[in-house]
Amino acid sequence: MARRRDEWKGTWIDASFGASPAPGRRSLFCLLVVALALKALVLAHFHDHPLLQPVGEMDSGVYARLAGKVAGGDLLLRSEGPIPFFVSPLYIYFLAAVHVLSAGSLLAAKAVQIALGTAAVGLVWGMTRRLFDDRAALAAGVLYALTGVVTFHEVLILQAALDPFLTALFLYLMAVGLTSGSSSSRVWVAAGAAGGLFALNRPNVLLCVAAVAAAIAMAKISLRTFAPAVAFLAGTAAVVALPLARNLIVSGEPVLISSHGGLNFLVGNGPGANGVYRTIPGITPDIGGQSADTKRVAEAEEGRPLSTREISSHFARKAWAWIRSEPGAALALFATKIRYVLSGDEAPLNFSFPWYRDRSLALRLLFVGPGLLVPIAGAGFVLALFASVGAARRALLVWAAFVPAYILAVAVFFVATRYRLPLVVALAPLGGAAVARLPEAWRAKGARLRIAGAAAVILAAISLWPTGLWDGAQDEEMHLVLWEIERGDAGTMRHAEAAAREHPDPALVWLRAGRSFEAAGKSDEAITALSRSHEIDSDRPGAASLLSALLEKRGLARALSGDAAGARPDLEEAVRLDGTNAAACLNLAAVLAGLGETNRARSLSRQALDLKPDYEKARALLQALERMK
Repeated sequence: MARRRDEWKGTWIDASFGASPAPGRRSLFCLLVVALALKALVLAHFHDHPLLQPVGEMDSGVYARLAGKVAGGDLLLRSEGPIPFFVSPLYIYFLAAVHVLSAGSLLAAKAVQIALGTAAVGLVWGMTRRLFDDRAALAAGVLYALTGVVTFHEVLILQAALDPFLTALFLYLMAVGLTSGSSSSRVWVAAGAAGGLFALNRPNVLLCVAAVAAAIAMAKISLRTFAPAVAFLAGTAAVVALPLARNLIVSGEPVLISSHGGLNFLVGNGPGANGVYRTIPGITPDIGGQSADTKRVAEAEEGRPLSTREISSHFARKAWAWIRSEPGAALALFATKIRYVLSGDEAPLNFSFPWYRDRSLALRLLFVGPGLLVPIAGAGFVLALFASVGAARRALLVWAAFVPAYILAVAVFFVATRYRLPLVVALAPLGGAAVARLPEAWRAKGARLRIAGAAAVILAAISLWPTGLWDGAQDEEMHLVLWEIERGDAGTMRHAEAAAREHPDPALVWLRAGRSFEAAGKSDEAITALSRSHEIDSDRPGAASLLSALLEKRGLARALSGDAAGARPDLEEAVRLDGTNAAACLNLAAVLAGLGETNRARSLSRQALDLKPDYEKARALLQALERMK
């Protein structure tokens, strides 16, 4: 590829990029067609999957609900109350726009997402060609197109669906700015705006934007190199000002993008933190619950009303207090999180990619993942660094600064599979460089080959060595059981038994199955499931009280039908499980009175009346039993 050095601008200019030869265009076209076809196959397989529908208060359901409000005319989401955005806002407005144009079709939103994902393949090809050459571009495009975890997330109603395209757009514009040699600041403003747009979907990216801006400024210390950095930050600021303005208008609080950063920081850094998502005591583990529970918990602990910013700061201070008190543990945890970011193992959040991959031939064909990309990209970076000099080397270093910056930006909080998607985008061009540069390095047999090999081996040890992370597949199986219960499928109890055997927390499977059976009106199955949960874990919150209530209802029904012998065991167990169940105490007292056990019947009647002083039925029964003395 013809290149010339432009000393005035300190960049490398790709003289052939503007007129790509026909073979390059044909290769790109074929790559995009194949990528779109594969993504369409995955979408066709999963678009109506029952576990992937946006319902409830988990991320997908909340985004769909908020997008519906925006599409209905509530552009600033004032109906949510005078509060800043609690979630990243960009995806809300993306969904709302598609909602308006497609009459609310979620399939249309997913189709747009895979179209953007296909465009990201082209952007990966384009940025790699600018930074390296045609062979590297094709290799990078193929590697990226075959990355299954990216395609899977693009068919979900989830903000992560936009992350690959936003990352690719940002990095492509960075590559244009570093290789075009243009004296205009427009490309840097555009790159900064792309970074700001990315941050509206993934707020921790602001850390990467700052790191990249610093790298741009430091690439050559002179007044001329500061202008791109300033233009870059100006573009970011212009975009980030939009949610800031909305938050000020609606809530009066200067929250930059969204307000959940403090909670996420505590999730990843605090007593009990393990590097991946964990629940915080008192806070429901879904977006709907978090937005309300964080306020309740923080204000109870502070003993005063708190603003949204103060609530976020409250949780962040708790994390910092732990870091200061346990610096060694905090540093070890941070190192563990970096390892998790680079690992080929999955850290599920809401959805288990391995479980869905095993159920889709198209996803199994998309075999590339972090486990492969991390070592290949490491080798590619070394080989490319050896092959470049002067300004070309500086351009590569500035562009590649995104990679360590993003790794650290994730590790500061906690690791999840979907949070690693931007890293995959950035690794693909470096992986393409490895494929393109390896034959030449192999023939030369020099130091660069040895160093690249050592980098690949070290990174392979990190990415491929088992972490012991739970991939969440058993949770998906449990959710499938719950859906089958809701639908009334036959054989669900057998499926529940199989799911409980495989799950690391079988008591949870039986508890949730019991609740679902109860909601479906199948009390006998609910009692069976809840009994098994209680046998496994008698301290499971909520299980004993719910089981007691169901046994009391069944016992009462049997008693009213004249089956006192059948009613007694249910009512005895109901009282044993939950001594605060006043209805169970009363109904057992009535059954025992009918069987002639008046002394115990009196005691149970008194117990029911103590629990519920205005319980007239208990009072009447006790009075009747007292008269029998």
